[in-house]
Amino acid sequence: MPAAAANSSRHEQQHHARCRAMVRFNGLMFYGIAAASLLEAAVPLHAGHLAQALRGPHALGPWLDQVWCPERARHSRALRAYVAATWPEFDWDGAYGEFHEAYELRYGREAWRRSAAMELLWCCVTEAQISVFYRALARCADEAMLRELAHCAARDHVRYFEHFRHMFDCCPRRERVGFGTAWRMLLQFSRTARDREVALAFHVADRHWNGQKAFVALRYGEFLSRMGMVISRHAGLGPIQRLLFRPWAQPLPGSAALAHVQTEAVRATTSAARAVPAGGIGRGLQA
Repeated sequence: MPAAAANSSRHEQQHHARCRAMVRFNGLMFYGIAAASLLEAAVPLHAGHLAQALRGPHALGPWLDQVWCPERARHSRALRAYVAATWPEFDWDGAYGEFHEAYELRYGREAWRRSAAMELLWCCVTEAQISVFYRALARCADEAMLRELAHCAARDHVRYFEHFRHMFDCCPRRERVGFGTAWRMLLQFSRTARDREVALAFHVADRHWNGQKAFVALRYGEFLSRMGMVISRHAGLGPIQRLLFRPWAQPLPGSAALAHVQTEAVRATTSAARAVPAGGIGRGLQA
């Protein structure tokens, strides 16, 4: 019996090592998980603005402070720990520093121009997209630990979507938008996430390696194409979700325009930061 138990434990360890190696040498997994960990860590930037934009009888402040921020920080820590264990050559701290600087400036410029209803609609789009990504990851990942991590994240992001959708439905009539406008904004927000937020996280993650990558590096267009196939095959998209993800399957902007989109916030940080009043934009906390 002791020998059988030892053999069983050894086989389990070997199986776990093989599964972890399959993830480690998969560039698609690295870019997706690393980008998700950076985006989850940037949540406090959104929370401060949301609390200000949604004051009144339906204030979100307590829910943001007690549920949304702590739970998304937990997801970020879990993803970061998984990245560190699977790709120890990746400099997460350096990547987050660059990502945070660029993302804080960009989000601060754009978010303050949105109404409360548009901010909630943006949140609904974001949570829907993230939940679909995690659901696909939970169904296709080679390692059980990663599947469980993604499953828990997908479940939580569905809850966040439902909460934001309820808050959107509670907006005063004067702030509501028509069906056509709402759909145009949904598609615009989806395209913006592809061309800016996710693109920024992808390129930052690609730059912060100590030594040679453990996989064949991908271009952003390749990442979108391959991840799109994974999501189509494993996420079980409904009709509305297919429409929501339609911009992700459309051609990217021309190379020059895309390069500008990906780097303009980074280049602007040094000069524009002097123009931002102290405390004018809530600073995200590193999870």
